[in-house]
Parts: sequence; C-alpha cells; structure tokens
Amino acid sequence: MNQCLILDYEGKKIAVVRNTYERAVFHYMHSLDWIGFDNWLQGNYLLNQTKLYKDCDHFISFEDWEDELKLLNLHPKDTSVMEGQKRISDWKQWYTLKSVQLINKLYSDELKRYGYSY
Repeated sequence: MNQCLILDYEGKKIAVVRNTYERAVFHYMHSLDWIGFDNWLQGNYLLNQTKLYKDCDHFISFEDWEDELKLLNLHPKDTSVMEGQKRISDWKQWYTLKSVQLINKLYSDELKRYGYSY
C-alpha cells in the first residue's frame, strides 16, 4: 500500500500528514508481513514522512484533510489517493512500551516536525 499521500493542485504538492502512531498501525494492518508489530517497526517498513514530503508546498493533517483544503482554498480535482484511507480509532491498543519507544526513536524528527505524540 502506498504510504505517500500527496495531492496535486495547480502544480503544487499538498502533503497529507498522518499521526505517526496511527499511521504505523494502519500500514502494519495492511501489510502482508504479520511478523508482530514490534518486529515490523524494527524492520523499517514505515517510511519517514519528513522524507516522503520533503518537496511538498503545503501540509495538511490527515485527521481533517477535507476541511483544511477548504480553509486553505485548495481544490485538487483528484483525491483518489485518499480512497481506502481509514482512521484507526483504537491505535493505542496496539502499542507496548517497546513499540512506543521504537516509534519515538525511529521517527523523532517526524514527531517533532508535525507535533504528534502518544
């Protein structure tokens, strides 16, 4: 499954940034590699959003992406990249102390830049 959520509007790239903790659970659940969540995190299967979106012009949050587009007066015609993207409301239940520490270690720059926390 594509980890990159980028919308295009008038030659500009709009990054749809997602809570790192929820995002990890979503991609693990949709992976074909059910090796245990902690092991999966250690395998570096989750790409860093700061690298994925380094060339983007605008940043909006996944949690409220439609309203943020309206607020910023951005109207991309093709939002198909967002199809199949579901919020995981019980994402905290997937975490152990070890997995929280792994996320904090592996994605500290992403957590700081986008302001997400456990």
